[in-house]
Amino acid sequence: MKSTTLRRSNITKEKVQMMEALNRYNREHQDEDFYRNQSKSRELDALWQSFGVKQQRNEKAPQVYFVTGFICGVIITLLITTFVSILINISTPKEEPIIQPTKNITTEGGKFRFIPADNSAKTTTAPAVMNEEYTVKEGDTLESIVIRFYGSFDMNKVTLIQEANKMANPNALSIGQKLIIPINK
Repeated sequence: MKSTTLRRSNITKEKVQMMEALNRYNREHQDEDFYRNQSKSRELDALWQSFGVKQQRNEKAPQVYFVTGFICGVIITLLITTFVSILINISTPKEEPIIQPTKNITTEGGKFRFIPADNSAKTTTAPAVMNEEYTVKEGDTLESIVIRFYGSFDMNKVTLIQEANKMANPNALSIGQKLIIPINK
């Protein structure tokens, strides 16, 4: 190094000599460390190969996990669906049809005896129309009232109720209004 460079950097000659000696030492011993490290790695490689341990691959492909998860999901969904449907079938009461007798039948001593209809009550006039009175509640429509009394919606039944109550507009119902519902027509 030049002396002018030394003055500018405020480095003394002793420090420069020490740095040069350190640099020489590194160059001399650098080769030794390199060869020492090379020989150790070769020895370790030889030992590793003679030991006979092969690298094991523990990783599975993501597709394996996806397919396994999908299959498990389908099976669990089927099990839950089956369980819920069984619970619904168990908890739902079975409706048994009610058979109403069409004729008056009495039994005496294990024998059936038919009671004939009263012929004196028959007249040639039309059967009497039975009417029922209904009070309109909040949320009622004429259609819902028809379904309630007749079991299903029928436009003919709507017109019957309109005629019986002399209604011009079937949508003009008010809460508390009394309606006459013809039953046997």
